[in-house]
Amino acid sequence: MFTKTRTEINIITIPIDKIKPLYNPKVTGTFSKRMHRSLDYLNTFDLLLPVEKHPQKDEYYLVGSYDRYSFIKEMGFKKAPCIIEDFTDKNSEYLKILKRLDNKGDSNKANKQYILNKLLLSNVPSIEILEKTGFTNQDFTNYQYKPTVPAEYKNDYTTEETLNWIEGLKLENSVKDFLYERAGLNNAERLTGEKRKFLQHFFKNAQRFQELSAFQQIEILAAALNFNNVAMLYLQGKIDEHLE
Repeated sequence: MFTKTRTEINIITIPIDKIKPLYNPKVTGTFSKRMHRSLDYLNTFDLLLPVEKHPQKDEYYLVGSYDRYSFIKEMGFKKAPCIIEDFTDKNSEYLKILKRLDNKGDSNKANKQYILNKLLLSNVPSIEILEKTGFTNQDFTNYQYKPTVPAEYKNDYTTEETLNWIEGLKLENSVKDFLYERAGLNNAERLTGEKRKFLQHFFKNAQRFQELSAFQQIEILAAALNFNNVAMLYLQGKIDEHLE
């Protein structure tokens, strides 16, 4: 339960060499790139680190926001804004870190889409959004349906990224319609992001697929979308073959 009053919470600037990480994490390049894109607009909150002050030593143990810490080190900043938390034991510190590694409850596409739409409806220039948020042109593509995507296939289960990808495929309309329909299903046959990545790999490596009729292409794609079961049946057949 939160017990401290607002006046007891202080943000102070601490020399980076006095901040001691408790482990060496893997931080994605995507995070660093996004921070770099909005570098001129970063504020205290964007770089804020939670630390625990050692009671005897002039040291501060980092108990979260390791992605921000990594960026601060990468940029060569000499100091960082920090919020001081009560000193605890090592296990409690690790528990804090673990909790905060999965603590972005509002970081989902629906929320980002809502705020982005609000900005666009207010006629905020896209260049300003790109500069101040770290969004990319690809993000804009993934968060907005292309005008050529058929409206009848858009529903609560489709995503802009998948339908936009289908729209760009060099396939006959009947084949694209099959994929559009699968993208909007609410069951195990739905064309998910994972299945889309498999199809992207398939289209890149399959030979002579374009020589098939539209009906044959749909038959192959239906099997490809069910690749787990198809692979399982194949492997089971090989097992049975060896045991005969």
